[in-house]
Formats: sequence, C-alpha cells, structure tokens
Amino acid sequence: MLFNSLDYILFLGIAVGGFWLLAKHAQLRIIFVFVASCLFYMAWHPAYIVLILGSTVVDYVAGLRIHATEDDRARKRWLLVSLVSNLGLLGVFKYFNFASQATADVLGLFFGVHIERPPFLEVLLPVGISFYTFQTLSYTIDIYRRRLEPTRSFVRFALFVTYFPQLVAGPIVRASQLLPQLERKITLKDEQVTQGLFLIATGMVKKVAIADYLSVNLVDRVFDQPELYTAAEVVVALYGFTMQIYCDFSGYTDVARGSAKLMGLELPENFDRPYQSASPAEFWRRWHMTLSTWLRDYLYYPLGGSHVGPARAYWNLWLTMFLIGIWHGASWTFVFYALLQSAAMVTHRFFYRLSGRTRDTVDSWHLRAFKVFWALQFVVFSRILFRATSLDNAVDVTTRLGSGTFSVAQISTGVWALLLASFAAHYTPKHWFESVELRFKAMPAPAQGVALAAVGFGLSFVATSQVVPYIYFQF
Repeated sequence: MLFNSLDYILFLGIAVGGFWLLAKHAQLRIIFVFVASCLFYMAWHPAYIVLILGSTVVDYVAGLRIHATEDDRARKRWLLVSLVSNLGLLGVFKYFNFASQATADVLGLFFGVHIERPPFLEVLLPVGISFYTFQTLSYTIDIYRRRLEPTRSFVRFALFVTYFPQLVAGPIVRASQLLPQLERKITLKDEQVTQGLFLIATGMVKKVAIADYLSVNLVDRVFDQPELYTAAEVVVALYGFTMQIYCDFSGYTDVARGSAKLMGLELPENFDRPYQSASPAEFWRRWHMTLSTWLRDYLYYPLGGSHVGPARAYWNLWLTMFLIGIWHGASWTFVFYALLQSAAMVTHRFFYRLSGRTRDTVDSWHLRAFKVFWALQFVVFSRILFRATSLDNAVDVTTRLGSGTFSVAQISTGVWALLLASFAAHYTPKHWFESVELRFKAMPAPAQGVALAAVGFGLSFVATSQVVPYIYFQF
C-alpha cells in the first residue's frame, strides 16, 4: 500500500478515525492501531508479518529479562539473543544471497575456483526489514545500558515496532522516542492537525510531482539504456536522480510524520536540506539523520569514537561509514558505494584536522558556497553506484560520461523546468518554507480544505500512469 495512493488515504482516514473514536479507551486504541498496522504491512506480503511479530516477541522478552537481573552474564546473554535474532534475520534475508555470490566471485577471480551455481535462498526481501530490526534493537540496547525502562505492555511494544507510518521506510524511531508517547494520555491539538495535513500534502507533491516525474521521464530511461544518451544527458540524469531520491525519501518521511501527527504522535525529522552541505560529514548529518545518528550512538561511540588513538579513530569512522553505505543494499555496487563514502569521510576528517579548524570556525559565504558546490558534485556522481542495477551498468553509465558528447536534445522542457525549480527551492532559506506552512496554519479550516483539494486535483493531472515504488522500499 503506497502512500501516494487513494488506498492509503482511505486507510489513513479509517485508522485516524478509529484511533480517536477509542480515545477514552487507551488499551482498545492501542490494539486497534496495532491491528491496522499489521494489516498495512500484510498488504505487501502477508506471510512476512510472522518475522516482525517473532522479532517483537524476542525483544519484548529480552528487554524484561535484561531489566530483571543484575547478573552481568545473564544481561549479556539476553542482549546477545536480541542481537543475534535481529541481525540474523537481516543477514539471512538481505545479505545471504549476495554473500554467497560474492564468495563465488572472489574464489573465481583470485583462486580460479569456478562455482556455477552458488547456493541461493529463493525468498523475497521483507519490505522494511532494515528499518524495523534497527528500531527494535534500540529498545534492548537502551535497556541494557540502563537508559530505558522496559514496557510491561506487550501490545504497546508491538505497536512501537509495527506502527504503520514509519514501518516500511522509516524514520528509524527509537523506543525512547515513541514508547513514552504511547503510554501517556494523548490529546490532539489543532496545530498538529494542520501541520500533519501540510506535511502529507508536501510529501505527496515531492513524490508524485517531482520524484516520479523525474524517474519516468529521465532517470530510468538513461540508466536502462545509457548508450542512447550523450555525456551531457547522462550528467543531467545524475542530477535528476539526486533530486528524485531526495524527494522520494524525504517525501515518504513527510507523509509518515504527517500521518502520525494526526494521531497526536511525533516522529523525528529525517532530512535537513542535505544538498546545502559543505562536506561529506555535514551531508550525512543532514541525510537520513535517524540512520546516521543510530549508527553513531550504537556503533561509533561504543567503539570509542574519536576519543581514542588516531589510527583507531579513523578505523571507527571508516567502519561506521562503510556500514551506512552497505546498509542500503546487498550488491557489489553498494560495496563500492560504501567504500567511496567511507574513504571520503576519512579523507575529510584527515584534512579537517590538518588544517587546525574547530567547530567554532566560520567560513566566509563565498568559501562555503565553493564547498557546497563541490560537496554536491561528489554526491551526484557517487550516486552512479547507488542507482546502477549492476557494476556493468555503472561502467556503462561512466563510459558514456567520458564520451565527450554534449547535446541535450533528448531532455524535455518539462524536465529542465522541474530540475531548475526543485534545486532552486532546495537552496532557498529554510524559513521561506516555514513561512508558507505558517500561512497555511493561519487559514480557516474551509480554506485549508480547498487548498488541499486543489493540491490533490493538481497531482491527479501530473501523476504518471506508471506506478513508481518508493526507492527505500528495496532496503
């Protein structure tokens, strides 16, 4: 059930309506939304609900057991149960087939051992597994660290794991962020309703009017048959994909956060205008922020972060960034994407320290503009590996870049207009967008309804006939 569909709008209306009809019956309200969330997930592949519920049971029990004892060995054993079960599921369903093929590739390349048919699991990747495994792990790890009290209500914990707005593609919500909201008395404020509706409309515009249009009319065509396009057209397609993936993923997050607000719940932000970043480090602080901060808090800091020797500090940074890259996909393209991102981060850290800069150092506006420009180029061209369907496809796209052909005759006027407008909007001051939101909030309810109807009517005209799934569903 895609967010950008009438099915989801109908489902959301029923879910929100039922939620508030049961507002005075906390337990029934939690059960209702939990069942709705399960049905939402089962719309993709009903059998895989067993995986989520199994993970939920394991982590619920592990959390209680960790909290119930002061025996360090017992606490570690139950934490290990949680880690092995969650990461084991992720490893089997997401990485087993690639690991098998990669082993065969390495054996053939370096040792001359050719395996014609490496063992594969004939299973589909459970949608959202990379998100909900990290989400449940935050619960048991925080209890182990004595930073969180376990919930005694299984259904509340199950709702935290399966809550439908963020279940499939984030943001990655920690137990400390959502569980307290589920346990307190929830009230709905007018401001939350208007902000929720505004976010949903914004997310729909990003997805339908920008991301899907760029995908169907430019990006997919170029990556499917790069040999038919000039070097300049491939460059335009790379910029197109850069904007497509941002609008696709941040648009999903906007709808997720807006949907939660209609139930009086708050989900964390996941994007902060990432293409305004002046370095790789700043980019990953602004892009998919809940993933970056999750790995920072649960991997980078426990390894010692930067408060260790120089060699160890660079290793910690490299490993964290490599895992951020490989989290996105199980293929050779993502391995090289991860290597590229981790190398960029380590290189940036090295020269940053060599320059003697500190966090208090402020760049002049023209120096920052220079850095932002080159940081964007790195993001744009590294995304060849992110978007390519295989290494051969990445090589084909890169080869076309070196062809020295500069015609852009196959780029339509609509694509040019959309690219220019979307990048221009991205680089406007953030308070401009906030002022538009404030004006929407200040409108009377009937006027807000007319505005939302106008947005929906407009989207119906620009929507592509081809269904374009959200990019991050594959992760």
